Amino acid sequence: MQYLQDFYKALKSRWAGSLVKVGQLRQPHAKEYLNKLAKEGLVERVAWGWYWVPAQVKDVWDFLAKDQNYKVVAAQTAASFWNQDFIHRNVYRIRVRDESYGKALQVFGHARGWEIVTEPLDRQTKYVKVGRLLVEDMHQSIVGCIQDWAFTDAFAVLYANRHRVKWDELLQEAYWKRVSGTNIRARQVLEYGGSLFNGVSGQRVFKATKPRLEDDFVRREIEEAVGKVVELA
Repeated sequence: MQYLQDFYKALKSRWAGSLVKVGQLRQPHAKEYLNKLAKEGLVERVAWGWYWVPAQVKDVWDFLAKDQNYKVVAAQTAASFWNQDFIHRNVYRIRVRDESYGKALQVFGHARGWEIVTEPLDRQTKYVKVGRLLVEDMHQSIVGCIQDWAFTDAFAVLYANRHRVKWDELLQEAYWKRVSGTNIRARQVLEYGGSLFNGVSGQRVFKATKPRLEDDFVRREIEEAVGKVVELA
């Protein structure tokens, strides 16, 4: 019993508020002790081999910050960091290295009413540290949202950070990327949107040259997104 108490004390001091799997502990009898602690209600069994060490958690963001597993906030969820939650979304997209952790994260979130979607973290993902979280790089977030047709998210990030965005680097990042299901490059969308911001403000906010976009639907979507950002900015 003393061994179990010592194990629980060490577990709380290191992993409180976080998901943890047996293999991360590297202690004798860890699987047996976690199982006993779960039966006593001191830890929560989440998924095969994964447990949660309880701690006070205010919301999904507080949990993600306290959880110590390697993950990156991505896509529209990352955009919400960069555009001050211009569009509030209830789906949280997280990139993970460990597939089993990703599954446990989704199960844990579902039990609390949080819709967490996990994706593989690839080598091309660029990210920065924001507080205790790793968040997808601003430029990559803008381009990724454009690829996913989330134009308003992308332009909200662009405009909110207009004095921080490195325009030429952003265009280079977007050059070979295309809007999903089309032949339109993300760079064209950026140039068109940037030129609209210039026209509305009456000054050259971005070094954008208005491209010719023959797709009426895409053009209207860009115009609507820019209009919404300008109206509410």
